[in-house]
Amino acid sequence: MSKSVQPDTTTVYRVENLAIQGTPNGVTSHEDLVGQWFSPNVDTALNYLRKSTQTFGKDAGPVDGAQLVVAHVPTAQLDGLHVSHHPIAASMDVENDNYIIPRDGTVPTDIIPLDETLGDLRGQLGNFNKQQEARQRIHAMLGEVAVEQQPTQPV
Repeated sequence: MSKSVQPDTTTVYRVENLAIQGTPNGVTSHEDLVGQWFSPNVDTALNYLRKSTQTFGKDAGPVDGAQLVVAHVPTAQLDGLHVSHHPIAASMDVENDNYIIPRDGTVPTDIIPLDETLGDLRGQLGNFNKQQEARQRIHAMLGEVAVEQQPTQPV
């Protein structure tokens, strides 16, 4: 990544594609919060890979422009940015590990294009194995060990 990470920061992630814009519904998204949902767990962010790399329906196909946004939040400020403390997000149906990170330049961010990394997998991420391969490629690009996400089996 291009910016150096400061020692007292927490890294949070989101996957987005500015070429694919949904209409906020007020339940799981809100027009004032578009582009600000982040998670400290890269795998939570990668759950949005499929919807950020393709269109759906009868004319479905790959869409260029997916990117991983990496924000470096001062750790002392992170709790205050949790969805439960946000006046709009607190009443929405959201994941517990979501944070609302302003995109106004106050929090340093890196934007990592994903199209080249995903390559031939674009438009095929509905397939479990292709989704896992995409996750592994992104983890490798980030220099992390990919976490195997196997379906849980009842014991």
